[in-house]
Amino acid sequence: MSIPNEIFFELGIGTRMRRLQEQLTADADRIYEEAGLKFRVSYFYAIYALAEHGSMPIGEIARLAGFSHSAVSQTVKRMIKEGLVETTAMDDGRQKCVQLTAAGKALVDEVRPFWLDLEAVNTEAGASKLLAGINAMESTYAKKSLYERVKERQAARQTAKPDFELVPYDIRFKQAFYDLNSWWVEKYFKMEPIDETVLSDPEGHILSKGGEIYFTLIGGKPVGTVAMKLQAPGVYELTKLGVDPTVQQGGMGRALCEKVIERFCARGGKTLYLETNTRLTPAIRLYEKLNFKKLEPPVPSPYERANHYMEWMGGQNDRAAAE
Repeated sequence: MSIPNEIFFELGIGTRMRRLQEQLTADADRIYEEAGLKFRVSYFYAIYALAEHGSMPIGEIARLAGFSHSAVSQTVKRMIKEGLVETTAMDDGRQKCVQLTAAGKALVDEVRPFWLDLEAVNTEAGASKLLAGINAMESTYAKKSLYERVKERQAARQTAKPDFELVPYDIRFKQAFYDLNSWWVEKYFKMEPIDETVLSDPEGHILSKGGEIYFTLIGGKPVGTVAMKLQAPGVYELTKLGVDPTVQQGGMGRALCEKVIERFCARGGKTLYLETNTRLTPAIRLYEKLNFKKLEPPVPSPYERANHYMEWMGGQNDRAAAE
């Protein structure tokens, strides 16, 4: 078996171990078969435990092997059918004690020389170092599971200080304004004439008419944008929110929306609204967290895709400041 090009590394440790286990199992089963032995690698952990420590309950075999009671029970049933082990009820009647039969003991005597050879070859191949690494990982995850550690990292990332800066519009970012917005429109819907008009000329259709545009930057590169468009005296629209889909830094969409809310309040706005589509569930959840509420639109939307109108409710202090 040739060694494939590595692409998994630490992320795919389970995949690598499973691949190695399948190779070792296939080779060992082939050795037993060629020797005419009715022994399978899948029986090893149970047969070896009984050969080394004598009869024991299924639960003890499971503990030694690190398998579930159900998995060990199934293996024992298969070995019973082949006459290698037998079970007897224990004193409490709730557990069964497993022991090797005469045929099982005879088979152990036959396979021991092969176990010695397999052990020697595995040692030469570096099994000791592998076992040390496995022991270290098992000890680590016994204290705190893989699941718990990943969830902690995700939580820490959610609360981590944003690794981006938020800046106002600059002529250098004109193309980025178009690209960041057109990407999501074309992914979920289709570009409409009004999209082309506004995105191609943000200075003329937003900034020169009293609106504002902001960007999030990572390393100086624009990766998110939003606009606050003045529609009527005191009436503003939160619009053109778009974030680069390849960027993993969280919190940018919220930061951009909060910037618009901040500027709306600073300018004494009366109404801040947005138009979206019910297909964009994550976006709607974000708007709801920011205290936008679904209402009936006062006028028809110029966008065909807009079927969900929301207004910012703010807080009592915020609305008083805006009024």
